Amino acid sequence: MKTPGRPTFWLGVCVVSLAALCLALFEGLGAGIEWYPELAHTPPTSPATPAAVEATPALAAYAEIWGRSLFNRDRKPDPVAGNERDTQSLAGFSLNGIAVSPALRKALFKTKEGKSLSVAEGETLPNGWRIERITAQTVSLSFKSTQQELSLPVLKLPASAVH
Repeated sequence: MKTPGRPTFWLGVCVVSLAALCLALFEGLGAGIEWYPELAHTPPTSPATPAAVEATPALAAYAEIWGRSLFNRDRKPDPVAGNERDTQSLAGFSLNGIAVSPALRKALFKTKEGKSLSVAEGETLPNGWRIERITAQTVSLSFKSTQQELSLPVLKLPASAVH
């Protein structure tokens, strides 16, 4: 005669238990919900004093705030472009070198006319761009609210020079 193995026995126990649980739930076990009694709300011990409401300022009081530019560092509006020369272009300048020492940081530029130009950190180029930061490989410039970063060109050796 063959006796049932242990896995078959435990599988049968699980099936019978699940069937009994399903039958109990189907018959309404757990269907009744009992709510806790509602707690009585006690009034606050001290009468609340209404907070003083400040008068809302007129819209004209915000005119100066609307006039300021949100994205400039100094929050001053950009100057009118009608009476200034075109100083936004960096097309006439190329970054040729960077000199960095503990005491001084300089960027070396070349103009389109071939003239060399050495500018220290914090100084301004002739076209109005200001040198904000100089690192070993990059120069950060700013003009009004525009910022640009120039990198030194990476020169590659020809394949014949590598051998």
